[in-house]
Amino acid sequence: MFRKLAAALGARAGGYARYDEGLNSLIVVRQGETVERRIPCLNLSPKMLRVYGVEIQGDAIDVFVGPLASTRPDRRLRYFFSSLTGGSTHHL
Repeated sequence: MFRKLAAALGARAGGYARYDEGLNSLIVVRQGETVERRIPCLNLSPKMLRVYGVEIQGDAIDVFVGPLASTRPDRRLRYFFSSLTGGSTHHL
């Protein structure tokens, strides 16, 4: 059921992305598609960083992260729908 809902949202809303801590990956559905794809988050260590949110801006997928002890994010990791890659870091 969740996959069907995510696929429907992805096809309608220009794409869908969520972070899966167990797989340390982004699960994405690109615009106009219904297939879930994975983008490995190689530069994100769930034992050291907390994910505060995922935001989509056109082709870019921004993942906001910060230290586990912090109350807010201090970095943004950027991934892309078009290439299903990324991971560049930008300080906030």
